[in-house]
Amino acid sequence: MAHFSRRQFLQDTLIAAAAAAAATAGPAVLSHAAQADIAESGPNDKLGIAMIGVHGQGNNHIKEYLKRRDVEIVCVCDVDEKVGQQRVEEIAKRQKRKPRFVKDIREVCDDQSVDFVSIATPNFWHALGAIWAIQAGKDVYVEKPVSHNVSEGRRIVEAARKHGRICQMGAQCRSMKGTIDAIDYVKSGKIGEVKLARGLCYKPRRPIGPPGVFDPPAEVDYDLYLGPCAIAPVTRSRFHYDWHWQSPYGNGDLGNQGIHQMDIARWGLGVDRLSDRVSSYGG
Repeated sequence: MAHFSRRQFLQDTLIAAAAAAAATAGPAVLSHAAQADIAESGPNDKLGIAMIGVHGQGNNHIKEYLKRRDVEIVCVCDVDEKVGQQRVEEIAKRQKRKPRFVKDIREVCDDQSVDFVSIATPNFWHALGAIWAIQAGKDVYVEKPVSHNVSEGRRIVEAARKHGRICQMGAQCRSMKGTIDAIDYVKSGKIGEVKLARGLCYKPRRPIGPPGVFDPPAEVDYDLYLGPCAIAPVTRSRFHYDWHWQSPYGNGDLGNQGIHQMDIARWGLGVDRLSDRVSSYGG
């Protein structure tokens, strides 16, 4: 009989749970035995996480991982040294081990203490970051959208299958009980046949102002930030969020918030593929 260490059991359990959550569009449920093993896991059983991109959503990832006893944040990666070092100090107050800080994702991929990575960079870094990590033998959790374009997403799938790694995209609405219950109610037929779904989102947004040419923050390694993107100036004054509204880096609000609403709409309709046609209007 093959012998499995507690660490390998823990990793297999978490990966299986992530895969189950992705496949069933619901929260992963662990057996009592698995939960007990995780609760009793010692320092050597913990899985090492690298956080890549820690300013906004990445900081939310950190807060959730710090609640778990079965993982440890071993590395923080961000092109903004000020933000990255701040997160390192915050994490060190919550766990026994102080994570190392790096600016280059390639150093994360070379780090043997990293079992999986959690990516919350701007969209244009998602695919390359995920593929490099997968090629390095690490599992990946990547924020929505999974990639900057459809072709890049397909390359991630190919890499994950080739190297036998897990890559899960963060679509948290799929794991929210209220949303799951609502979809179950729709699918029960109690409101009749559903033929049309609209995905709507109303929330305040800060004005972005007209485009211009701005200097990147002094603490940001801008060349490293651009990475797979063409060399270009900063065209928005708010560097750390308004990349969403610049096509080389983001996908507008359709790829920011709309991805949730469109996903729920398709889910409610029972449609598991993308539309054949797309139209756009507005001013």
